[in-house]
Formats: sequence, C-alpha cells, structure tokens
Amino acid sequence: MTNIKMKSYRPFITENFFWDFPSRFNLKEISEFLDEEIDPTTKYISNTAKIIMRNDGIYWFIQKKDTKQITAMISLSDLDLEKHHAALMVTFKDVSDSEKMEISNRLLMFLKDQITLTEIEINDLDHIVQENFTNNGYTVLNEKLLKRS
Repeated sequence: MTNIKMKSYRPFITENFFWDFPSRFNLKEISEFLDEEIDPTTKYISNTAKIIMRNDGIYWFIQKKDTKQITAMISLSDLDLEKHHAALMVTFKDVSDSEKMEISNRLLMFLKDQITLTEIEINDLDHIVQENFTNNGYTVLNEKLLKRS
C-alpha cells in the first residue's frame, strides 16, 4: 500500500508554465482547448476531479505564464502505484520544441522520481517527450509501452 496522493501534486510551476488540475481553470478556456461544448467540458472536469480524488490518475492543464493560454494537457490514467504502472497522454497546442522539452523534463521527474513508474502505456506520444524518456532510463517496447528497469 502506498501513501502517495495524486491530489497533492498541484500546482507545478516551471520556468515558463503553470500546471494545475482542470477544476482550477476557466471553463471556457478548457472548452476551447478541448474543442468541446461547455456541457461535455463540464462533465470532463467533473470526471477528472473524481479520478484524482480516487487516486486513480492525475490530469493537468498547462498554461503559459506570459500569455495565460492553455497550451498543453497531460493525463495519467489507469494508475496503479503498487505495480508502478499507468497510461500517459500528452496533448500540445502551439508549443515550441524547447517548451515541449521543459514540460517533458518536469513530467519525467514526476513519473520517474516522484511516483516511480516503471511501465507507462503510451499512444502517439510526441517524439520530443518520448525521446526525452528514452534518453533517461525508459525503453520503448512494442510502440505502446515505455519500460524502465
């Protein structure tokens, strides 16, 4: 049994970005980022809050400090802290390669050092993020799994 609580991992602040849970952002801004109507966006935010509180995953929207624009979303789902396993999805919108690297570095620190994941299911992970993970101890297996020994 682990005592790690996902609800404790907010906010994250990096040089250029502010990371926080979906419930902490403006509904209209999230709706625009997701390209969804308000009603499904509201349901999405409610569901992410439930998942975080059950400790089954974590979701962040990432906002640029200078423009206050939401430019990325990270979801870590199907979290099993005892088996050190989860599924990861990262979505970027108007983010430069150096900004992707900044986000990737903080994400890697969280997954590898803070919650010590050894297996991460991926699906179309951005090449910069994936390369950063493979350069820092993870191996890509069957194009759908990152594994750290």
